[in-house]
Amino acid sequence: MPEGLELDWNLVAAVIFGLFMLYFLSRVFYKPLKLLLRLLLWTVAGGVLIYFYNFAGAVWGLAVGLNVISAFIVGVMGLPGLGALIGLKYLFS
Repeated sequence: MPEGLELDWNLVAAVIFGLFMLYFLSRVFYKPLKLLLRLLLWTVAGGVLIYFYNFAGAVWGLAVGLNVISAFIVGVMGLPGLGALIGLKYLFS
C-alpha cells in the first residue's frame, strides 16, 4: 500500500455492518412501505377525481369537500365512493 493509506479494519467492519443492516431493514420494511406508498397514491388519485368532479360540477352548483378522508375514500372505492360521498352530502344537507 502507498504510504499514508492504512486500512482501518474498524471502518471496514462498520461499512459491512451498515450494508448488512440496510439490506435487513429493506427486507423487513419492504411490504409495509409498499402498502403505504400505494395508499398514498390512491389518496392522491382520489383527490384528483374529486377536484375534477368539483370543476365539472361547478356549472350546476355541485361540489364535494376535498379533504384527506374523502380523497382516501374515493381513491380506494373509486366512482362508487364518489357516489357515496355525493349521496351522503345531499342526505345530510
